[in-house]
Amino acid sequence: MGILVRPRAEGGGYGGWRRAVDDIVVSADGAQYSVEETDDAVCVLDGWLCSGGGAAELLALYRKQGMSAVAAQEGHYVAVVHDRSRGQTHLVSDPGGFGHACYRDSGSAFAFGSRPCDVGTGTVSREGLALYLTFQYVPAPFSIFDGVRRLPPGAVVTRRGGGCHVRHHASLPRPAEPSAGDAIAPEQLAAEVLDLLTDSLARRIAPAERVGMMLSGGIDTSTNATVLATRLGIGPTAFTASFREAGYDETEYAAIVAERFGFDHVVVPVGPEIVERLPNMVRAFDSPNADQAIVATQAIAERAAQLGCSHIVTGEGGDEVMGFPMSPHDDIHLVPLPAESTDLARYYLGQIGLGSPEDRALMYDALGGGEDLALGVLAGLYEEHRAHTALDRLLFGQWKTWLTEGVYRKDHHTFGGAGMTSVLPFADPRVLSFVAGMPADQRYRALDGKAMLRAGIAAHLPDRILKRRKHKFWIPFAEWFRGPLRAHLHDALPHGTVATELLGEKRVRALIDSHDRGLDDKSGILWALWFLDAWLSALPPRSSDGTVPGGTTEPAAR
Repeated sequence: MGILVRPRAEGGGYGGWRRAVDDIVVSADGAQYSVEETDDAVCVLDGWLCSGGGAAELLALYRKQGMSAVAAQEGHYVAVVHDRSRGQTHLVSDPGGFGHACYRDSGSAFAFGSRPCDVGTGTVSREGLALYLTFQYVPAPFSIFDGVRRLPPGAVVTRRGGGCHVRHHASLPRPAEPSAGDAIAPEQLAAEVLDLLTDSLARRIAPAERVGMMLSGGIDTSTNATVLATRLGIGPTAFTASFREAGYDETEYAAIVAERFGFDHVVVPVGPEIVERLPNMVRAFDSPNADQAIVATQAIAERAAQLGCSHIVTGEGGDEVMGFPMSPHDDIHLVPLPAESTDLARYYLGQIGLGSPEDRALMYDALGGGEDLALGVLAGLYEEHRAHTALDRLLFGQWKTWLTEGVYRKDHHTFGGAGMTSVLPFADPRVLSFVAGMPADQRYRALDGKAMLRAGIAAHLPDRILKRRKHKFWIPFAEWFRGPLRAHLHDALPHGTVATELLGEKRVRALIDSHDRGLDDKSGILWALWFLDAWLSALPPRSSDGTVPGGTTEPAAR
């Protein structure tokens, strides 16, 4: 039986990996992907499992033409393995957490696909909604739909004997033992991490393609600019989101960096009218995502597409990998953190939870629970690194949550929906491995104030950039919801699906009225409800069994 293999793109490269699922081996070498199969099994491989029809499309191709494998990009993969002789189907997920796949076991059938809506019944899960209204996204293994589960990072899900069995085969890089190591000069650390970022960018950007980049003038995007200009000799088009509202705009800092390196600098105005494109914006997402930065990213994606950019380099992941969690002023390492995982989860949730505790309690009451579930998700992650400091557990926990589920998906879906590839060098698995491999005390010195990155770019940028404090990338929804978007918010949101069917119109109106009167800033949770309503409204029509056309279903093993 023939094997179809797509070679790597010109100028690109693939890292080697090998994963065994029972007696079936899925592997890739440095040049191209390959699949080894037994006489009675076939593997279908898709690098992201979110392009086109994903696994459903690939298995249909296999069944029609007898092809056993199709390969895509390096590093982030999901393999679908169907063992004919045993009547078993395996889904093997990317240990980095960037692959996309979900499944539903209905007892008589096992359905899998790229998006939850491909295999779900369309009924919103109350536990999924509670998690969404806590984290701004639905963390794996949960989904927004009843009965649908998403693959956790590094998991194998096997359908056999009338049920699904989940086991872990790999994970994100594990941190070094929490002991002091030999001191390494900041300049040496900076050189090593810049080498990794340089290689990551070089492998993902072909020289002949038109490259764009997000540029805010912050340390993360300024590091990307330095690497592109001084190490790769690439002059991308730099895009900066601009706001009329005071305190949000970073254009002057971005202009300093762009001028220093001679980049074409495109300033993209972002105003409340951007939400008029929300119905189209949400169609690119396989799951709801309430990151407010989506609207600015969407405006930049549209402009970059008009200028013919094929790849966009972003600084996303810099805060999660190269800085302390939840720390706009880089001072969380001075805060006494609780040692117990559940207490640590409660602390973290209090820092990042969507809406105030009172807002979340209102939502949980309507949905019949939520906080214990959210605390359990986080506490389970923190227990994996029980021997490490609380700060390390927060840091590595963020890699499996906000990094993979939030910012990565926001960039990937938004730019992908505009026909471009997002490039996140800070989320490269080797960069994560480098940070994880540092002894804890060394890591704290390197990440404190992003000292490692600042040292790496110090020779190329002025003090106004190097000594700039962290500027959180906020969107002025608080002002917009009391001003130009007020009428739409009052007219539309209380009559949307979430308000009428799940939370109740009275609760949603209470949030709107509280924000409108200036009693509290409810813009985060109001935006989350607005995005979810638009996302649910944009779902494709469903067939009689609840799945969308093109979804793939395997009969249950007999």
